[in-house]
Amino acid sequence: MYQCLERQLKMTLFPSELIIESSEWFKLESIMPWIEIEELLSPIFSDIGRKAVPARHILGALIIQSNKGLSDRQTIITIKETPMLQYFLGLNQYIKSDIFDFTLLCKYRKIIGVDLAKEMIETLLKAHNIIMPSIEAEPKNKGSMSIDASVVPVNITYPTDLKLLNQVREKTEEIIDQAHENAKQVPKPRTYRKLARADYLSYAKAKRLSKNKRFNANRKQLQYIKRNIENIDDLVTKGFYKLSEAHEESLETCRIVYNQQYQMWSQKENRVDDRIVSLSQPHIRCIVRGKAGKMYEFGPKIAVSKVNGFIHLDHISFDNFNESRTLENLTKKYKRLHGAYPQVIRADKIYQTRANKVLCKSLGIRLSGKPLGRPKKETTDEDKQFIEKDFKERLEIEGVFGVAKTKYGLAKLMTKLPESQQASIGLVFFVMNLNQIKAAMPFYANFEMLVLQLKYNEEEFIYED
Repeated sequence: MYQCLERQLKMTLFPSELIIESSEWFKLESIMPWIEIEELLSPIFSDIGRKAVPARHILGALIIQSNKGLSDRQTIITIKETPMLQYFLGLNQYIKSDIFDFTLLCKYRKIIGVDLAKEMIETLLKAHNIIMPSIEAEPKNKGSMSIDASVVPVNITYPTDLKLLNQVREKTEEIIDQAHENAKQVPKPRTYRKLARADYLSYAKAKRLSKNKRFNANRKQLQYIKRNIENIDDLVTKGFYKLSEAHEESLETCRIVYNQQYQMWSQKENRVDDRIVSLSQPHIRCIVRGKAGKMYEFGPKIAVSKVNGFIHLDHISFDNFNESRTLENLTKKYKRLHGAYPQVIRADKIYQTRANKVLCKSLGIRLSGKPLGRPKKETTDEDKQFIEKDFKERLEIEGVFGVAKTKYGLAKLMTKLPESQQASIGLVFFVMNLNQIKAAMPFYANFEMLVLQLKYNEEEFIYED
């Protein structure tokens, strides 16, 4: 059962000798829209049962984790050892024990997912008037948007067919071992694991492996896997083996991998639809990038836009997608949030298709890049300046990916469940926007002071006159 505790968290009760006003977390606590975020997250809690951990504690811990790049266990330990982090979470006193078990972070990441993470970003920007729909009857185009897509690599070993088949074989042997413990009235099926292991190592350790040897190595591992799966299915059908839910799920994944690999082996091909590249994370797909040094990447693909210096997570998918087809949805989202279409959309060449050009022209949007068709014989200086300016300003979206991967841990995503991975990515962009607001606060404060000073001087001048 969830109970809103926002009104009970009186920050003045926190020990003043432990508060550092120059601390980063003191500033972040002051700009976080805790009430709005808590109202957004409260539906994920059950209406019955014992009292739940406050949403502010959960979300605050996830923000700390994304900001510092910590594991779940390290996050709870760091909070326990740092008073300012407890102040950020809204505790009214410093405690020296764990605020909750670290396994709850995984649970709530899975519940939050990508949809709530996107809503949290919008809620944060609306709370600081960064998203302000136009109130004009016929709003004109305003603002600009930079868009791009990238892949977030996950923490898996580089997949090869032989390595994946060996993992599947070992998993089927593990299922046989654990299922046979409760069925000793029947003889244990032979798995030939020592011979299979020796066959795998003889090819895996080879410095050079010809096409025929690789073909034979895969054939042998396929034979071992086929025998193991048939033995498991036979004993389960006869009622001697009872598999747990986890083992049934693992066995189904092994069966899919076997069918895919056998299809490629028998047809002597190197590709198959929805190819599984990781046994522990079967939802991961190979994303062909074609970049120097990174021909292939393994992880979810994301489409991101940057508007007025702030980031929006627009689309995320574990399957490869053509990012140029997301432009229409991005313009609709911009209109919904800001009340008008943008004046300029800055994007790379993949977005500059004929359909996107026609769409932007009909909406009064200037899409960056050279126009389609035969190039002009003479390009005006104004056109050159527009192209050069768009190219330079589009680099801001490249910087978003660079900062997210180098500072916030998106260079290698450590979570494993698909919902947790999507939530982790969304929380990183939430934290990046939060830090951007924190960095802009002195500017806005000085700007407001300047406006008040000018207004005061104007009133004083009128009074003297």
